[in-house]
Amino acid sequence: MSTDTSSLNFYRELPALLSLAEVTLSRLHADLPEDWWIVVADVAGSTKAIEEGAYKKVNTVGVACIAAVINVDKSIDLPFVFGGDGATFAIPGMLREQVIRALRGAQKLARDGFELSLRVGLVRVEDLVAEGYWVKMAKVQLSHNVMQPALSGRGWEEAERRVKTPDAPNVIHVEETGGPAEANFEGFECRWQGVPSFKDHKLALLIAAISQNADTNLATYQRVFDKINAIYGDVPQYHPLRADRLQLTFNPRLLGHEWRVRSLRLNPFKRISYFLHMLLQNLSGRILFGSRQAAGKTQWSRYRDEMMVNSDFRKFDGMLRMVMDGSEEQSNELQDYLEDEYRNGKLVYGIHKSREALVTCIVESYTGKHMHFIDGSDGGYALAALELKRRLKTIF
Repeated sequence: MSTDTSSLNFYRELPALLSLAEVTLSRLHADLPEDWWIVVADVAGSTKAIEEGAYKKVNTVGVACIAAVINVDKSIDLPFVFGGDGATFAIPGMLREQVIRALRGAQKLARDGFELSLRVGLVRVEDLVAEGYWVKMAKVQLSHNVMQPALSGRGWEEAERRVKTPDAPNVIHVEETGGPAEANFEGFECRWQGVPSFKDHKLALLIAAISQNADTNLATYQRVFDKINAIYGDVPQYHPLRADRLQLTFNPRLLGHEWRVRSLRLNPFKRISYFLHMLLQNLSGRILFGSRQAAGKTQWSRYRDEMMVNSDFRKFDGMLRMVMDGSEEQSNELQDYLEDEYRNGKLVYGIHKSREALVTCIVESYTGKHMHFIDGSDGGYALAALELKRRLKTIF
């Protein structure tokens, strides 16, 4: 099917939902245009890397590939969901070759900068729909400047399965050496200290309703939302970030992740200059945060509050993903509930507890258009996903 230019602004023109709870209503989701492609990128062997203490590297590569894709054409809104060790995208067909070049650049960054292997594949929506797989999407308004996609339909899961299966049909597997590699990582930032738990831990939580009936799954997710609210209270009580606890870092090891992403291809002088630039910006930020002053158009007194709103600590990509701050008592009560639902065949779940939350950012503007990707340290979503998959095998 040839690319329909009228579908380019599909995501931009989607009506925005105002509540995460609404994403479970399938009638509010729209069919993805058939001339679009699903792109799946993830760090191969991420479990081993995590065991070796390299989860921040895994996390960094996952966000860096998002920067590479959205910088391909900033005039087009491209939806993406960060998954901890990678990301899932939807792109119009006319951008396919440009996105492939950008992701080859991300593969090269992963190998040269972090000694990791980034697996990338593309599956055409038209092929999935022809085989009976639905591919739907909605979007949630986090703030005036930032939207977050919500994914539904078995097509997303099938696309991921095919990308991770070497000989699967109708997949474009992207290889670093397969052609030009041209990535722009502008906007990628990683300058915040980890945010320690305010109670006992940060809980990375994955929940997937497993009925073949959409209404049954809707009821399952609604019960989950109700139970989380009953145990943890409203969102501010379990939000993994707090504005007054967000601190810029001067630790060279932590700053080194952004430094490698943004300066790997620069000459030695420019690499040193970029590192000094980060240090000076963080020093200025510390001063401006402390004095709550403005600098130019940026109201630094509000920036950390905007970070809270523009963070992706709750999202839906065919399953519910959350990072929550809480106590052992709260997590035990929630797990007891989820275990009952699992044994009753309603859902599968995975959890992982971490000491702190990791914050990695894409900043297009300090005056509102900045998004912050939240994960638990020491494994976060990636280890929660392993637990979910173990439970899934006992059901199907």
